[in-house]
Amino acid sequence: MREVYDIKPSELAKAQEALGKDDITSRQSVYTRTASSLGLKEDKTYLIIDGSEEAIKIADILLKNAATKIKNKDAILKKFDEIENEAAEGFGFLGI
Repeated sequence: MREVYDIKPSELAKAQEALGKDDITSRQSVYTRTASSLGLKEDKTYLIIDGSEEAIKIADILLKNAATKIKNKDAILKKFDEIENEAAEGFGFLGI
């Protein structure tokens, strides 16, 4: 399960610390990306969590004052996946 949050840049470090201290959310994959790094013309920062349903529920609680869950996350996840796949292909080309 993956979830995308629009997070205030001023809250990012505190949010990452909170997620890292929790036993369940700390074991999930957490990514931070700016909209511009995803090729989007928005001035936003996204926190993407790839993890269990339980971890997402906990993250919702931990992030409630720092971030807003994105309703239409599919477009953001598609861009994220495209960029991650391009990066992985580049590493494969280098023989790493």
